[in-house]
Amino acid sequence: MRDERPENNSDSNTHPDEERPGRPDWKEERRTKRYEMRKQDPLRGLLPGLILILLGVLLFFATQDFLSWNIWWQYLLIGLGVIFIIDGLVHYVNPAYRDIAFGRFIPGVILLFIGIAFVFGFGQWWPLVLIAVGIIILLNLLFRRK
Repeated sequence: MRDERPENNSDSNTHPDEERPGRPDWKEERRTKRYEMRKQDPLRGLLPGLILILLGVLLFFATQDFLSWNIWWQYLLIGLGVIFIIDGLVHYVNPAYRDIAFGRFIPGVILLFIGIAFVFGFGQWWPLVLIAVGIIILLNLLFRRK
């Protein structure tokens, strides 16, 4: 029995974005460029260093009974939010790293406001969600590439 389908010379396993002769793989170039920027970032240890300091301070306060073991994680969320915002601001100052700065603001603002909502009770502080969304929109406008 003969197959009635027309022959197709193109290989069905090739993807349009795969590398072709004469066409550079732009995704790989972008990935390599980002990796090199991160490797050369003089502040790449800032985020993990601040997180370790935060954890140490919170655990010290919890062991000294300055902070209850039941709620220390709420302050961890607030601290992480502040750390992400600080890291974003520090990277924004350096023009070469502005593109990664905004990626730090979003989780920072979200973690900050979730932590504040847990600490102070969401029922009273729910309008902070509106403020957080407004801040994110304004930051997007400020840091958008032109």
